[in-house]
Amino acid sequence: MRQGGQKERQPGGSRGEWLSRTARSANAWAVLLALLFFPPLASEGAGPVKERITFVPAGVTVLAEKADSPEKRERGLMLRTKLGEKDAMIFYFDVTAQHTFWMYNTLIPLTVIFLDNGLKIVDMQNMSPCLEKNPSLCAVYAAQSPARFAIEVNQGFVGKYGIKMGDHVTIESAK
Repeated sequence: MRQGGQKERQPGGSRGEWLSRTARSANAWAVLLALLFFPPLASEGAGPVKERITFVPAGVTVLAEKADSPEKRERGLMLRTKLGEKDAMIFYFDVTAQHTFWMYNTLIPLTVIFLDNGLKIVDMQNMSPCLEKNPSLCAVYAAQSPARFAIEVNQGFVGKYGIKMGDHVTIESAK
């Protein structure tokens, strides 16, 4: 005891401070272990997954956001005000079919490039923005051949880089 009847303070603070530090430490370990054993949690909110797509034989590469779920495919590039010259979005479909696109709430002119299972270009179409309040008034762009993938790029990209029907693409993770 100190003079005057006060208890001597323990090194490291009071019992309450010690408990608080211990709880924070335990929480930190729990978070670390969760990230180690459940890696998907680590990527939550880390931004969109991107892939590097190279058009062959043109030799031009784009960095594409991956739309591989119904929600991501539905949202697409809606409400974007710009898309970089070598940026894109790639759509992964669950089945090969004559998929359709529309431009409801899409503010920039795009070209959709449809690919078959072998990553060969089977169709390309220019798409114009649709700012109608009623989505049923927007044009629908349907693949002319069955496709498994689609890539959206800025209009003008295909002509600028000489991309043609029958060309192929390669896809790799952009980690």
